Amino acid sequence: MAQVLRQSSNISAEAESATLAKARPPRASTQSRVTRRVKLYAPAAGLLVGLVALWQLIAAVAGIQSYVLPTPSSVLADAFGSDRSVLLTAASTTVIEILVGFGIAVSGGFVLSTLLVHSRIVNRAIYPLVIASQTIPTLAIAPVLIIWFGFGILPKVIVVTLFAFFPVVINTVAGMSSVDRDVIYLMRSLGSSRWQLFRWVRLPACLPNFFTGVKQAAVISVIGAVAGEWVGGQSGLGPLMIAANSGLETAVVFAAILYLSVMAITMFLIVSLVERFTIPWYFVAKATATTRQ
Repeated sequence: MAQVLRQSSNISAEAESATLAKARPPRASTQSRVTRRVKLYAPAAGLLVGLVALWQLIAAVAGIQSYVLPTPSSVLADAFGSDRSVLLTAASTTVIEILVGFGIAVSGGFVLSTLLVHSRIVNRAIYPLVIASQTIPTLAIAPVLIIWFGFGILPKVIVVTLFAFFPVVINTVAGMSSVDRDVIYLMRSLGSSRWQLFRWVRLPACLPNFFTGVKQAAVISVIGAVAGEWVGGQSGLGPLMIAANSGLETAVVFAAILYLSVMAITMFLIVSLVERFTIPWYFVAKATATTRQ
């Protein structure tokens, strides 16, 4: 039976490869790909530049005090000039909190999603609690975590995990549950085990949804880290923003926000790159469907 499964999987893989090879759109030249990407991102980049220029003009011409609305040039001067060392030191602490909490949320969320899909008892017992947990504001739990675990890094990591955990679980469960029942019945009729069903059917089916949840978690984890630091942090960008705000150093606050934005965008891009290398067949099928429309 195992040999039959291997032969059928090989035949299916060869057939799928042949189908994709026939349906694959012609490979675009480097120049055309660059042109397409420029057209894709040019509107957003143009809007961003326009808003920053308008901000600079209003802050400079209207004579607004720097502690009320600093100019973008002063924010950049603080971010990469006079206060760069202080911001980088604080950012290093925040990055550690983000990466640890994000890693726990992604790995734990995937494991829990697998259990929820493959066990009815676990699904009925835990899934409603996962949904209900989102009705409790995470910021309301943060002070309690400070009491339990002190002012170290652990409470912030827990807050990041709580922020990033839910989108991973929901999207992964949706992906694993979206498998065609006829495919499952076919695999079972061939005598496949639960592991083979997971490895060859549910796992490939859930990966696009899984990466969607991971990309959401990558951005949300930055928010969770700062929220945890605001409640009871002694180091990181959160306490730095509070101290700068108390001293009316608004440019430093905006510089810290800039650092946080760069962190979130970088994590999103890294996850997107990993997604491209992990499930290239998904993007091939997506591009093929787009060209046929």
